[in-house]
This record gives sequence, structure tokens and C-alpha cells, in this order.
Amino acid sequence: MRPTPGPERLTIAALIGACAALAGAVGLWGAGLPPVAVVPIVTGLGVAGTFLLASRLPPALDGLLRKRRLLSAAWFLVALIALIQTARLSAFMVDPAAHRHSILPGDPWLVRHCCLTAYTEGARLVSEGEQNVYSEELYAGRSVDSFTVDLYHYPPTFLLLPIAMRAIAGGEFLAVRAVWFSASALTLMLAIGWIAFRLEPAGRLRVIGTAPLIWSSMPVLVGLQMSNVQILVFATSTLALVLFSLRAPAGALALAASMVAKIFPGMLFIYLVARRRWRVVAWTTTAGVVLTLLAFLVAGPASFRAFFEYQLPRLSSGEAFATPFSREFAVARNMAPFGIPLKLGALGVPGMTMGVGRVVSMAYLAGIVALAIRAGRRRPRSGTEAAAVWLSLVSLGTLASPFAPGNYVLVGLVWLVCMNRELFRPASAVIVWLLVSLPFLVSREAPFVLQAAAFFPAQILAIGVPGVILWKAGSNRAEDPVAAEQSALALG
Repeated sequence: MRPTPGPERLTIAALIGACAALAGAVGLWGAGLPPVAVVPIVTGLGVAGTFLLASRLPPALDGLLRKRRLLSAAWFLVALIALIQTARLSAFMVDPAAHRHSILPGDPWLVRHCCLTAYTEGARLVSEGEQNVYSEELYAGRSVDSFTVDLYHYPPTFLLLPIAMRAIAGGEFLAVRAVWFSASALTLMLAIGWIAFRLEPAGRLRVIGTAPLIWSSMPVLVGLQMSNVQILVFATSTLALVLFSLRAPAGALALAASMVAKIFPGMLFIYLVARRRWRVVAWTTTAGVVLTLLAFLVAGPASFRAFFEYQLPRLSSGEAFATPFSREFAVARNMAPFGIPLKLGALGVPGMTMGVGRVVSMAYLAGIVALAIRAGRRRPRSGTEAAAVWLSLVSLGTLASPFAPGNYVLVGLVWLVCMNRELFRPASAVIVWLLVSLPFLVSREAPFVLQAAAFFPAQILAIGVPGVILWKAGSNRAEDPVAAEQSALALG
């Protein structure tokens, strides 16, 4: 029988439940439920979830307020800030005209930018029989409900997701935006929590202690506000690790859905092959084929032909991102290795073209594959290392694209640093959090040199931290006879 939770566990659970209730309420509103029904539903679920979660949090948390008053007060303050920011975001999702609730109200570009416009417009165009949903003329110069329409870049298999969201929300953009926000926030919350509960006790306490830092980091908040799919795909890919340890088909479906949507989680597939997890590989391949066939039936052969013949060459060359590359702030905040020559070119270094960027990007991609194979040759020593390797591969994979904005691709870095006890003491994790979050306060109108310099440490960390974790994971070492065998996330 579990001991009765103390005030510490109840407080932690209540704050998590409140964040989840806010995100859930936005989603229910977007799905068409009236406020008179939404309020009692989320209140009831929030209260029930609070007590259920409190009873499952580690009993070691009880009495912490008495033992570590200063630390407890600091945690509560950061958690309260995370709750307030969640409330602001939720309000902005319901009423996009309330610019004061934007994470950065003084940033007009962020207030007007919503990546979801590209997804929903792509889904609409496919349903109307458009032959090439990647044609820029279909999106340029248009707006949807005060948001500038973004360009659609993803594989046609990705369109299954916005098509499903449009069906849930009835097709109205603001309703789809609300449902999308709810799904992204709740999935990320579930991924952080579920990973934490599958770690060893010390790792579990570390994630619980740093979870408010992850949630209140600028990459998470800005990514959620922009409705970018990166957070949803990142969280789903991470959930696949937990699901693999429970039911291989469920984990395969989560990983396959991520791979056919955004491609970069394919680094995890390479890792599974290197680990010789053939049953998992077979399930994932099967799920990927089924989802691709389903997308082929829904999106039609024309969208696949347009992707392979028109869009894919433009993606690999960087031509598809000509619009963002024409903006100084986008070049300065691009975390991808492809963008390094473009930054140097903007600083006046001769010969720094997109052709050089392609060479750098290909070398980087080869390096990730090598690290994935190297890490896959060794069994993780603990649940924390297993999760860190998984997150590292996803994080490095996000940077393989020619354009990887710091607005959301740094989520993995924040999570890794906050979770990894071996490489980052709490003070070090806070320093990295500041290096990643503070650059977002630099105005997009600031000089290019200032913006590039502000984001440069984050770019180095985004490449270096996961790279070091994967290198260490593949190194020879004396096996921990307990950790390696008992790790719930070691994939067997």
C-alpha cells in the first residue's frame, strides 16, 4: 500500500494537473465543447489526476520542504512561472487578438507567425485535388485569421495529422490551432513524465526537480505558441522509447508515425538496427509501410510525385528555404550546420554559399549516422543513459535540415541538460538554460552580428552535448551489472 502523499507531492501534482487542465481546456474548446461543459470536465479530471499522480510520485519527496527550504522555494517559484506561462499561452490560443498573452508581446513577427497555417493549408489543398501542394505561389502573400501563411515543406505522409485535426475541429483554423496546442502540450507533458517514471530513482528525482525549467524554457514556450509540429514529433518519438519497453507494436507505431511525418526520427531506426533489435525494427517497418499506404490513399499519388520530383531536391539544396534565408534574423537563429557558411557569408567571408552548406550538412549527417551506430554497439548502463541516447539522436536529427530555427529545435538540448546528472550539475543545467533562453529576448531588428553571437553558444551546445553523450555511450567501459540489466528503457 502506498503511503499517503505529503504536502510536497500534493503540491507538485497540483501544479502539473493545473498545467494539463489548462492545455486540455483549450483543446476541448477547439473541438467544439461549450465553456459550460469544458470547465466541469477539466476541473474534475484535474482534481482526480492530481490525487492519482500524487500517490505515484516518489515518497522521497515527502519532508523535502522541511529539509531543503530554499531549494523547495526555488522549485515552487519556477513551477509557478511555468503555470503562469501556460495560462498565458492558453489565453492566446483562444484569442489570438490578445497580443499581450504572447510569450514575447513586443515581437510582431512571433505574434503573426503560426506554422500550423502551412499544415492546414496543405491539408485543404490536397483535399481539393491540388497537384503540387509545395508550390510557393499557393501560400505566398496570404493570411489566415491574422496569421501569415507559411510554406508547406513536409512529406505528404505528414498530412495525415492535420487532416485528422481538421476533422476533429471542424475545419476552422482557430479551432484546429486550439486542438493542436492541446495535443502538443499534453503529449510533451506525458513524454517528460513517463520517461521520468521509467528512470532509476535518482534520475526520476532529477527530472521532477528540473521539469519546470524544461517547460518554462523559451524553445518549448515559443514552439508551442508557433504551433510547430517539431514539439509533437519530438515528444512522440520519445514516447516510443517507453512504449517499446511495454509493447513493441505500440512503440513501433509511435516511432513510425514520427518518421513518416518528419524524417529526422529515422536516426532512431538506424540506432535500433545497430542494437540488432530485429523484432522492433520489423514492427516499425511494418507500421511505416501501413501509414505510407494510408497517406497515399488519402493524399493521392500526385502529392507523392510532387514531393520526390519537386520538393525533395529543393529541400536538400536549401532552395526551399530561400524565403527565410533572405531574412537576417532567420539566418542568425538557424541552428543547423548547413547555416554556418551562410552566417559566415553574412559576416563578409567570401565563398560561403549554399553549396558549401550542402557539403557541411552531408558531413554532419554522416557523423550522426556514425554516432548512432557507435552508440548502438553498447547496451545503455542505466535508464538515464538509454533516454539520453534516444533524445540525443532526435536532437541531432532535427539539425540535419538546412533550416533548423532555434525557436523550437533546442527543446531536446534543454531536456537533455536538465535530465543528465552525469554531465550537468544543477548549477550547470541552469547556466545552459539561460544560454538557450535569453537569446530569444534579443530583438529580431537587432544587428545581425548581435543576434548571431547571442545564439552561437546555443548552437554549439545543441551539436556538442548530444554528440558527447552518444560518444560516451559507445565507449568501452566496465558494465554496471545491475543498471544495464534492470534498466526499463534499455530495449531488452
